[in-house]
Amino acid sequence: MRILTACFISSMLCLSTLGTAQTLLGTVRTPEGDPAAGAVVTIEQLHKRTLVRSDGSYRIPDIPPGAYTLTIGGIGYQQRRVQLLIPPGQATIERTDTVAIEARTMNEVVIYGASRQLEKITDAPAAVSIVLPQDLERATTHGQLPKALEHFQGVDVVQSGMNDFNVNTRGFNTSINRRVLVLIDGRDPSTPLLNLLEWNSLQQQMSDIRSIEVIRGPGSALYGANAYNGVIAITTYAPRDVLGSYASVTGGQYNTLRASIRHAGAIERWAYKITAAASFQDQAWVHSRDTTAGGWLEYPGLARDVTGQLVGGRRITSIDSLINAHRRAYNYSLTARADYDLGSDERLTADLGYSRYGNEYFVNQTGRILIPNVEKPYARVAYNSPHWNVQGYWTRRVTPEPQIVLNAAATSAEKSDVVVLDAQWNDTFLGDRLRLIVGAQHSYEHVRTAVAGALAIIDPSELHNNFSGFYGQTEYALLSTLRLVGALRVDRSTFFETQLSPKGGIVWAPTAEHTFRLTVNRSFLRPSYPDLYRRSPAGAPIPFARIDSLISTETGVPRLGVSMLPQWNLGNPTVGVESAVSYEFGYKGILGRSLYVTLDAYINQRRNFISVPLGGLAPNVYRPVRYGNLRADSILRAELNKLNPTYFDRLAYDRDGTPALIITPTNIAEVIERGLELGINYYLSNQLTIIANAAWLGFSVVENNLTAQKIVPNTSPRRYNIGLSYTEPRRFDASIMLRYSDGFPWVAGLFEGYVPAYAVVNLNAGYYLSDDLRLSLNIFNLLDRAHYEIFGGTILRRYATAALSYELR
Repeated sequence: MRILTACFISSMLCLSTLGTAQTLLGTVRTPEGDPAAGAVVTIEQLHKRTLVRSDGSYRIPDIPPGAYTLTIGGIGYQQRRVQLLIPPGQATIERTDTVAIEARTMNEVVIYGASRQLEKITDAPAAVSIVLPQDLERATTHGQLPKALEHFQGVDVVQSGMNDFNVNTRGFNTSINRRVLVLIDGRDPSTPLLNLLEWNSLQQQMSDIRSIEVIRGPGSALYGANAYNGVIAITTYAPRDVLGSYASVTGGQYNTLRASIRHAGAIERWAYKITAAASFQDQAWVHSRDTTAGGWLEYPGLARDVTGQLVGGRRITSIDSLINAHRRAYNYSLTARADYDLGSDERLTADLGYSRYGNEYFVNQTGRILIPNVEKPYARVAYNSPHWNVQGYWTRRVTPEPQIVLNAAATSAEKSDVVVLDAQWNDTFLGDRLRLIVGAQHSYEHVRTAVAGALAIIDPSELHNNFSGFYGQTEYALLSTLRLVGALRVDRSTFFETQLSPKGGIVWAPTAEHTFRLTVNRSFLRPSYPDLYRRSPAGAPIPFARIDSLISTETGVPRLGVSMLPQWNLGNPTVGVESAVSYEFGYKGILGRSLYVTLDAYINQRRNFISVPLGGLAPNVYRPVRYGNLRADSILRAELNKLNPTYFDRLAYDRDGTPALIITPTNIAEVIERGLELGINYYLSNQLTIIANAAWLGFSVVENNLTAQKIVPNTSPRRYNIGLSYTEPRRFDASIMLRYSDGFPWVAGLFEGYVPAYAVVNLNAGYYLSDDLRLSLNIFNLLDRAHYEIFGGTILRRYATAALSYELR
């Protein structure tokens, strides 16, 4: 019996050994013997992928015994497939391979965001730009993510302060841009109240970002409400991608100091990653615009700053003193992530983060706002497998101190929570000719503005809303060279009416190097909470007793009995969504093995713009105040016009029946937008690349029944970028870019003016002092050309930083 038991145990141990997953330790070099740093190594059957490190090594764990196909390639390398045999009984398997450098790079780029599935960029049924790994590495020197996007065709990045950016694709930008959806690992980091992104509040550092994809054009068919003009999909490194430690220190002009650290490790099926960072800058470009107390306006048309804001029980009496006390911007951030590998291609993830930033100056539709202190925590859990992607997350934005409106005697505050559940299933059928994606999403938002001692800016001051979306996409290969794409999303909400967002497209790839596409999309933009529920002062009360008495005396009509008229900026509960239908043609191709070209042309039919608040726009909500007598109303108009030409249209009954001077938004206009985007990458050698692109934009107003509201795209009609990039992986890299923007008119809220043409040169260079130590330099606006990029924004000057980073694997 003992002998049988021993034989049974030995057999089980043998079988256990045969089934134990093993680890591949490999090295990849170029034919010259150099490390193939940054190459991508993939085990196709297991969908396992990793990057080659700077010394040429890589590691892929948890490989069951068997025969596989190992693919080596990626950006800058020719693709190579080799056979991989994992014999049983060995804990580790070592091998060495070579891969040749390839100048034709872009056809190896793999993206996810265009179809919510992995595909080559040349196969994507959308206009897509991607920040290449070498450009992400360069961007760690300055740490400003939007600046990594400003050289793409069709992407409109405008800077209004040291760290305040508005990022849009194509046209119709604004000082509070919410027309592009931004996702970080599938999580929306935007602020719920205004539904916009604060770029300087991100918890993730540039050094922790693995990829950035920019989908230009409507994306509501897959992503819903705020993918109105496009989607920016940001992916961070998984812990196993960056095992080891990383640290970076940056210093530069305006007393810039930035430091960040990261550590990642793995224990069997577990992997973890921790990051922390701190950043400080002097807001040297910001000064007082209170012209009554020594301040000045940088250019004509700006609104002057005023005092009188109530903060902490005390009134602001000096803008100059206020700015000096809040001149040094700061940002602290912390993230932690843990992954548990359920299998070779199945993973559970738990992720949390926190950021605190302040002393920043933003530009919005009412003027400049000082943000003294904002805290933004989040938590996320996710499950990912080849066919299922499920996640849930919570985010919060809270202002412990009131935000101060510099050109009005007003403050605001917010404490908002968002909870989201998102699930997606995908699979292929008919021998991979048919690909299906089905998904559902639900989010809950809780917004409060009567916090931190500030007056509530929405009424009611606390709101709860639910948003649900259901979507699906089908791709069918009629031929090996011809695909049909169809998608549909249904969005339901307690905040807006049910919306249908369809998409249809044809993708034709006559060869592996050339792809043509035709697509039709519908997208929509939801209103913000203030659009529907705002209640904030729009100015000081206006004396009215004399006018009321004069009208009664002259005409005999009864008095209204009002001595003062309050001024209110009120929401309009009848405001609906903006919508657009887009028709696009696109081409992506590789010509002569060295030239990568993209060409995208589009026509957008935009309807129901949400206007800025004006008087008389919602008579069905705020009934105009009239005496009911032609002569009395004529005197009323004449007397109010003496004070302000807009007062007569603004005079209406508040919801409680009190006469007031009211402004409110509404839906207006139909506009046809036309655009053309051209991008060229020419690879002079394996290391040297010329980058050039251009974007042209035109529009025509088909209908606008509100002549007081001017319709302009707030975007330059002609934008050009040209530059030169040189890269020797893990040795030396440099780039120089010229960015030109033609002048254009700007209308947004209280601001109306002109942004003159500007041209700036940006320089970046990095050198590896050793395999693990990198020294880099970045200079924005090298020639120090004073300019502004958004009307109402600060004059921008040269900004230079240098960074030293160390990576230990």
